[in-house]
Amino acid sequence: MRETMIRVPEGMRDRLFGECAQRRSREKELGGLFESKGFREVSTPVLEHYELFTRTGSPFSEETMVKVIDRAGRICVLRPDNTAPIARLAAARLQNETAPIKLWYTQPVFRASGGGCAELPQAGVEVIGAAEDAEVLLLARDAVSLAFQREPHIEVNHAGILQAMFGALGLDSERAEYILSLIERKNFSALGDELPEARELLALLRLSGGAEAVDEAERTVRLPLAKPLGELRALLGALPPGLATVDFGLAPAIGYYTGIFFRGYVGGAAGAVLTGGRYDTLLGLLGRPAPAVGFAVHME
Repeated sequence: MRETMIRVPEGMRDRLFGECAQRRSREKELGGLFESKGFREVSTPVLEHYELFTRTGSPFSEETMVKVIDRAGRICVLRPDNTAPIARLAAARLQNETAPIKLWYTQPVFRASGGGCAELPQAGVEVIGAAEDAEVLLLARDAVSLAFQREPHIEVNHAGILQAMFGALGLDSERAEYILSLIERKNFSALGDELPEARELLALLRLSGGAEAVDEAERTVRLPLAKPLGELRALLGALPPGLATVDFGLAPAIGYYTGIFFRGYVGGAAGAVLTGGRYDTLLGLLGRPAPAVGFAVHME
């Protein structure tokens, strides 16, 4: 019993002294960067209603959300994501604000894994209203560079491409989710077994690079993809050379992405330290239709 009392739950961790100071310093620097670009700070509750995530295209399964029952018997969760709660805040409390509404935050998300709960600190921004993808990506680059003292490499894709491919193949939501999981793991062998008829999709998923990859995609795929491919080409043209590449095998980590989405990597980190993208329909589901785009820097 005593041993349990002095241990933290599985997946959680204490932070001591210098680590706390370093984290606060990084958060202060990022806040200064965001505010210099006209963003204002917001925060949302640790607890949110379960329905906020189940009805807005959240990719988090029931098993990965940490649930709590409130006094009225309603199911709540420790927030697994920051974008949906901030979209809820904007829809509920910022109806009279003039667009674009530029918001920043620094707060953790919580996800169940391996029998425990992981607390994952994030810092990021959301832009409600018209915003250029390139402008947001450049800010994301600066934020990662500031947080990790390293220049990131960013990979981009467009949600509309996979949506068009899945529609042409007639995949239902359950099958599409499984196919996305295979794409995420880049399991091309299993994809070939699952979709032997989808030669165009399989060829497309292997393409990556700069504008030449977009050109090759136009030659490879016969579906009408002029809009998403054009948006990818325009984005690459608006960014400094080498900052980002297209990876058509990049799967959207968040189900509500509608346009360009991206991930960023730095040397020495095991996974992505940056995720983000455009989600133009999410605010409409919450009663405040507006285009939106944002990103999160994963601080650990």
